[in-house]
Amino acid sequence: MPKIAEQQKCCCCGETLSITKYYKSYSNFYSKGILPICKDCFGRKFGEYARVFKSNKIAMQRMCMAFDIYFNETAFDKCDTKDDAVVGKYFRNLNLGQHSEKSFDDSLKDGIFEFSGERKRVNGVRVAYVDEYDNVQEEIDEKINPKDIEKWGIGFDAADYGILNSHYKTLKKANPNMDDNQEIFITDLCYAKMQQMKALRENRVDDYNKLTENYRKTFQQSGIKMVRDNTSVNDFSVGVNIEAIEKYTPAEFYKNQDLYKDFNGIGEYITRFMLRPLKNLMYGSTDRDKEYCVKSEDDGDYDE
Repeated sequence: MPKIAEQQKCCCCGETLSITKYYKSYSNFYSKGILPICKDCFGRKFGEYARVFKSNKIAMQRMCMAFDIYFNETAFDKCDTKDDAVVGKYFRNLNLGQHSEKSFDDSLKDGIFEFSGERKRVNGVRVAYVDEYDNVQEEIDEKINPKDIEKWGIGFDAADYGILNSHYKTLKKANPNMDDNQEIFITDLCYAKMQQMKALRENRVDDYNKLTENYRKTFQQSGIKMVRDNTSVNDFSVGVNIEAIEKYTPAEFYKNQDLYKDFNGIGEYITRFMLRPLKNLMYGSTDRDKEYCVKSEDDGDYDE
C-alpha cells in the first residue's frame, strides 16, 4: 500500500497541501519543521512587500521577521538576481551547512537587526519596527502628502495617490464647469483608474479587464467628457460675434454720443430742406429756413 504524503493546512490560503509545498523551518515555533504558510502564499506575500518597499531585500527581511526565518544579507544578495526565483534560491541557501539550524534569533545575535523599542503610528495604527524597516517606512510616509490622505483616504501608497491626483486633474481640465453630481462621478472614476493601474502593475489580467469595463460604464453614466469641448469657440464666427454684440450692446446706442455726430452735415440738410417743407405742406405751417427765405415786413429784421 503506497504511503500517503503528510499534509498541512496553509495558514494563509486555508488549503490542505502536501508538506512538500512548504519551506523548511528551523524555528522552535513549528513542531513539524516546516513553515505554516505554503510556498505559493509566501511568494505572493513577498511580492506584495517588494512592491511596497521597492526592495526585494527589505521584503525578505520582513518575511523573515514574520516567520522566524534566519536572514543573512550576504547570502540573500547572491540569490537576488533578475529572475523571479529569489525566494526559492534563498531557502535552498539556508539549508547549507553554515546557515542550517538557524532562525531569526540568530539574525539578532549576528547584529543584523537591533530593536529600537520605539513605536510609531502609520495610517492610524501603532506598530513596532526594526530600525532598518522603520526607516524605509518613514521614507515612504514622507512622500505622501497629508492633503492627499485627507482627500482620498488612508491605506494607499505614494504611487496610488499619484494616480488619483493625476487622473483627477485630467478629468477636471476636460470638464471645468461640472456640477456636484459630476464631481462625485469623477471621484469614483479616479478610484477606478487607480485600482485599474494597480491591477496592471501586479499583472492581474482578469481584474484589470473587469476594472476597465467598470470604468467604461461609470464614465458613460457620468456625462462628462475626456477631451475639453471647444465646439462653441470654433463656431464663434463673425455673424455669431455680431449677434452677441447686438444682444448685449446694440449698435443703436452708445455711451459716447459723439460716435453719431453729423460730420458731413447731411442730417442738417435733410432737416432744413426736406423735412421742414414737408411739415409745412402736411400741417399748413409756415416755418421758414433760418438762412434761405424771403422775409416780410412783419419780421423784425426786415430791411427797406
